[in-house]
Amino acid sequence: MKNKIFIDLDSERDETILITKPENIVEEISDEESAKKMILEDITTVCQALGTLIKVGNDSEYFDGEKSAKICIKYLEDNFIK
Repeated sequence: MKNKIFIDLDSERDETILITKPENIVEEISDEESAKKMILEDITTVCQALGTLIKVGNDSEYFDGEKSAKICIKYLEDNFIK
């Protein structure tokens, strides 16, 4: 699978986090089902990337990977699980 997502964080901007894709990819999405599939693939990509970052930090002994993973899980639970 190939996927590109750009995540831009700027705390001084009204919209703090921008998530975008290359223009030609977004233009190919023409129906709701394709949009749903793209978003699910983007979520999967972000999760895999986050896991990679946590593993690199843990393996390099920059921080505790388990603690970092729990912070991420707590954020998701607090915001999406009722």
